[in-house]
Amino acid sequence: MTYLYHMVPKNMQGSILYPLNMLAQKMPEIYAQNISKYIGREHITKQRIPILNCLWNDVLHLSPVHPKDIKNALLEIGYKAEFTINSYEITPEDLIKENTIVYLNLESENKDKMRTENFTSYNSDVINKYNLIPQSTKDYFKKIINAGGRPLIYHNVPHVFYKGLLDISKAKIISV
Repeated sequence: MTYLYHMVPKNMQGSILYPLNMLAQKMPEIYAQNISKYIGREHITKQRIPILNCLWNDVLHLSPVHPKDIKNALLEIGYKAEFTINSYEITPEDLIKENTIVYLNLESENKDKMRTENFTSYNSDVINKYNLIPQSTKDYFKKIINAGGRPLIYHNVPHVFYKGLLDISKAKIISV
């Protein structure tokens, strides 16, 4: 069976995953900790997602790529840091189709990745066609690691954007 994955927040409280903008209202102190991952990339949080007609921080970001594949790709190109990826395993059919879109996360010459062409409709029956790590992601990993940096692990990886909250009380946690 194919699943979607969402990294377990380090400061997770309760059994509901909230998009960041909703988290700001519900748990401001946890929001402040989570928004810090966008320091230096604040412009991303202001991007509008076409079709869902909302902001980047109004959706949950899910990955169709298994965390083990992400970790293996990092290790294969020489990432030496010890790390564990903890992710919720989410059943694709649990998402409301009308609130869900696939973000292809394609490279773009004009850097405007929020073009309508960079999205496709969500169909839980074929989500497995997005579960491979693109070569551009592996190339990015290598470039950043060789420069002594820490890569963004979902760079250029397709995402599933979900406009809503998710009850993860029954979700399995995958640790790799």
